[in-house]
Amino acid sequence: MPGDADRLFVGGKVLTASRNRPSARALAVRGDRILAVGTDAQAERWAGPRTRRVELRGRVLLPGFIDAHAHIADAAGELGWTPLESVPSLDAAVDALRAAAPKVAPGTWVVGKDWDESKWPERRYLTRDDLDRVAMDRPVFAMRRDRHLGSANSRALELAADLARVRGFETDGAGRPTGVLREESFTAVRSRVEASEPTVEAGLSGMARRLHRLGITSAHDVVGLRGWRAYQRAHRAGRLRLRVCAMPRDDLLPSLVGAGMVTGLGDAWLRLGAVKVFADGSLGAYTAALRESYVGRPEDRGILIHPQAELVDLLRTAHRAGLQTATHALGDDAIHRTLDALAAVQAEAPRRDPRHRIEHYELPDEVALRRTRDLGVLVCAQPNFIGQWSGPADVYETRLGAERASVNNPYRRILRSRVRLCFGSDGMPYGPLYGLHWAVNGFHPDQRIRVEEAIRAYTIGGAYASFEERLKGSLEPGKLADFVILEGDPTEEPDRIAGMRVAETWIGGTRVWRIGAKR
Repeated sequence: MPGDADRLFVGGKVLTASRNRPSARALAVRGDRILAVGTDAQAERWAGPRTRRVELRGRVLLPGFIDAHAHIADAAGELGWTPLESVPSLDAAVDALRAAAPKVAPGTWVVGKDWDESKWPERRYLTRDDLDRVAMDRPVFAMRRDRHLGSANSRALELAADLARVRGFETDGAGRPTGVLREESFTAVRSRVEASEPTVEAGLSGMARRLHRLGITSAHDVVGLRGWRAYQRAHRAGRLRLRVCAMPRDDLLPSLVGAGMVTGLGDAWLRLGAVKVFADGSLGAYTAALRESYVGRPEDRGILIHPQAELVDLLRTAHRAGLQTATHALGDDAIHRTLDALAAVQAEAPRRDPRHRIEHYELPDEVALRRTRDLGVLVCAQPNFIGQWSGPADVYETRLGAERASVNNPYRRILRSRVRLCFGSDGMPYGPLYGLHWAVNGFHPDQRIRVEEAIRAYTIGGAYASFEERLKGSLEPGKLADFVILEGDPTEEPDRIAGMRVAETWIGGTRVWRIGAKR
């Protein structure tokens, strides 16, 4: 009969992320939509002769995770680069690049990615001298994990000599380039090694499979022109297997405005999201903009990417054109300057529910929290950063000192201030279960929130941040059948979330991942 479900998921624990009905036992699905959520008996009412039953056997089913800050298209173009995130030392990073060099086509750049000196015994950045040990006759470029800093060898610096006066091009006391490149100079060199659009498109399917294994069904992906075009081509060809809300970088803003494009254009698989704007950099690169100086660097408070008038102008242009904005503001100074800009823009041209966002938002004070709430600004935070860099003697503490480090990423205070919160990963790393773990088990009290609150931030919070809360993000009748089934129960063993696994991932009523399945 027309009302029959295609599948019933029964005998489990359903965490819906809905405030109306937070938990249930069963789920009924037809096509790509949810028919019913409730008890086993309520789901069985939708059973017909062709309905298939999936026995959950007590496992936990919850909405598909929405990574609200990702770099998937960028990573798709980097699949051939040398990964350095797991190397145990600086010398091991050099060895990995040296081993990779003969495999790279002659005359092309040797590129490494995702090194993190905070995990090495040397505790220092790679320099030109280090990378000259990889090769002297060809350019070598290695990107720090935060993508706000990278290192280049002598040959690469020769090819980038035109950048010597660009901000972030570091020299020593004698004026000799050290090879360390921050922010603008880093971005300029990175643009010279970016993959082609066909390479990015070809890598998207592999990235989607990787994210399916982690339970990610939707992502807000920061893209440049290559990534945006690659997504459109993949979508038109029917090869897009992940729901994507594309977040174009602000260098595309004039084109978006000129074409009359507004946030929300698209469909359930690919849509235009917020414009990504930068206010500052990162703590790891000493470029996050702070109100007080970095530990051991009394004259250094980081950098602001734009003068305040320029930041206001960027946000004003997007706001007036009907575009949502997502401003990278990590340090306390950058957060306040972003709020100043958004307040000015919204006062000039009031708009109903623009849902402007601040990304990262790692060091808000109480004044910033109140202003964020009053302006209706959303926060997109990365709880995985807590696990990566918030422990004793790690990046937050070495850059900020123990007192300031103790108030980083204060999710409890954010929620108590009634600020809308969503979670993303920034790709460091992507796993939502890892992020959930640290949102629940953070090193400092204000980092810790309840399991249910963390799940909502990684599901319905992300849907709200892209104006899609009526379509997905919670398990309710009429919404998309995007969900995951876990091995383990986060509510019963909150201290073991990071060790749990995704057993199955479903998008639009179709299973796209199962443990043990051959891909």
